[in-house]
Amino acid sequence: MIMNLFKNAKIILENEIINGDLLTADGKIVAIGDHIENTQATVIDCKGSYLSPGFADIHVHGGGGYSAMSKNADEIVKMCEAHAFRGTTSIVPTTLAAPVKQLQDAIDTITDAMKVCPMIRGIHLEGPFLSMKMKGAQSPDNILPPTEENYTALLDYSDKIVMMGAAPELDGAFSLGEEMQKRGIVASVAHSDASYEIAEEALEHGFSDVTHLYSACSAMRKQGIFRQVGVVEAALANDGYTTQFIADLRHLPAGALKLIYKAKGADRAYCITDGLEYAATDMEEGTVIMQENGLAVVYEDQVMKLADRSCLAGSVATSNVLVRNLWKTCAIPLTDVIKMAATTPLKVIGQDSSKGRIAIGYDADLVVFDEDVNVQFVCVGERIIRNEL
Repeated sequence: MIMNLFKNAKIILENEIINGDLLTADGKIVAIGDHIENTQATVIDCKGSYLSPGFADIHVHGGGGYSAMSKNADEIVKMCEAHAFRGTTSIVPTTLAAPVKQLQDAIDTITDAMKVCPMIRGIHLEGPFLSMKMKGAQSPDNILPPTEENYTALLDYSDKIVMMGAAPELDGAFSLGEEMQKRGIVASVAHSDASYEIAEEALEHGFSDVTHLYSACSAMRKQGIFRQVGVVEAALANDGYTTQFIADLRHLPAGALKLIYKAKGADRAYCITDGLEYAATDMEEGTVIMQENGLAVVYEDQVMKLADRSCLAGSVATSNVLVRNLWKTCAIPLTDVIKMAATTPLKVIGQDSSKGRIAIGYDADLVVFDEDVNVQFVCVGERIIRNEL
């Protein structure tokens, strides 16, 4: 039996932070208390640092120099481990809009990686059924209509898909949403120019989530002398929607992050990195990269932009950076920040029964970090990923 005893920790529980010890055995949390002693366990002295459930990133396109669109399963594993080194213990590799055959190939590769990497919790397809008006950094050549033939070619191909992003205003999108709901796949409003009314109606057709709120989605605007509202307002106003948001302080300023938190709460909003392949690396300013979808992006101002600087193309943030921003810059209570970084994303995809919390019987997916959210220790079950304590 492999046992680890975490001593002298600030343990982040669901609604409180306590000072104490935590014992794991064979990859499960078995005891939490003031003073735990066990002579068979390896002692890990947290030295007063925070002990948190591992972070969960369910919208991430790459990391460590590797893309989720890779045809090499080893590269997908390396992508996941690069994020794990920075505290992410549950990850859902996310594809870009692409031709159906290329997406099927990506699904095969990620599925192969899942066999050796338990951190991978499924597959997220962002597109290809998106709005051309809100394509953002997605390649317009790869955006497809949500015909039954197109979407069944993907949904029938794999049972590992846990989320798909689509624009509900497109012809056929409501049927797609209903089909995803039948299959237990989260239907997320993504890259959408829908009106408020269509976004609200989409709740009745299987949609239940909104992809990276404020980014590549419609919001309040003036038409003539009157104002119209869109996806952003539908997401904030309707409890039926959970909402993703990128908390890198580049895609959204602190004020928008605070508004999302105030409107949705930590049980309905959750942070994502939307990280590209050069997340979890040391990037140099001005680096230009050609993505798998054929679009060139450049690293400037701590974020990825399209090479023509017309819009943002994705983040290079990691989950610990998001936690730091929400806690230190936005002054959101740390227990709620950890909910949004660990518990809620796993709950959205229906995988929170054994992960995403510090509780007896839960998996020992754990992160230790200091007051500045510098990651010091990471373990996934029995496996130690990082140990700098």
